[in-house]
Amino acid sequence: MKSSSAKQLGAATAIVVLVTVVIALNGCSAMRTDSANAARQNEKARHDALIGGRTATRQAESAQPVADDALRRLLSGNSHVSEYRRAVADAKPYFTSYQFFRPDGAYIVRDTYSRRTEGYEAIGKWRVNKNVLCVDETHSTNEPECYTIRVTTKGVIQYWTHKPSDPFHELISLSVSIVRPGLQTPEYITTSAMYGR
Repeated sequence: MKSSSAKQLGAATAIVVLVTVVIALNGCSAMRTDSANAARQNEKARHDALIGGRTATRQAESAQPVADDALRRLLSGNSHVSEYRRAVADAKPYFTSYQFFRPDGAYIVRDTYSRRTEGYEAIGKWRVNKNVLCVDETHSTNEPECYTIRVTTKGVIQYWTHKPSDPFHELISLSVSIVRPGLQTPEYITTSAMYGR
């Protein structure tokens, strides 16, 4: 009798161990480290951005390229203002960014959320080489961001990514319809409530 009970107990233990191992192996394969999870999320965000960039490029209004001295004049001493709205019909933007191209080559970015004042603005350098604008933020570890610039008949400035051998090469990245002289101070403050935080 004992041997039958021992066999049943041994079989039950073996089943429990087997089920535990199967659950652990399946669970562990689905789990990721923080860095692996972040890499997966970054890859998804990049994929989504690429789809958005391709869509925006297909819908972009026809525009003429601007190069050399004409491009320098378009940038030098001016702030390119980008307003973002949740819906096209929104009267006011929820977020605004200001890219200032100082004549000496300094590049300053301010916005209405986190970079509102001198201590928080992004600073770097800008340069034009033939038909390509490159901006390099001082504290960025990334390569300079480069663009070709086109202007529509309505005066909208289009930034087209210039990064040969990258999937984003020659996709529209930004459209700017507001150009103001000088370094701009944000006109309002975007609160974190706008971002659902």
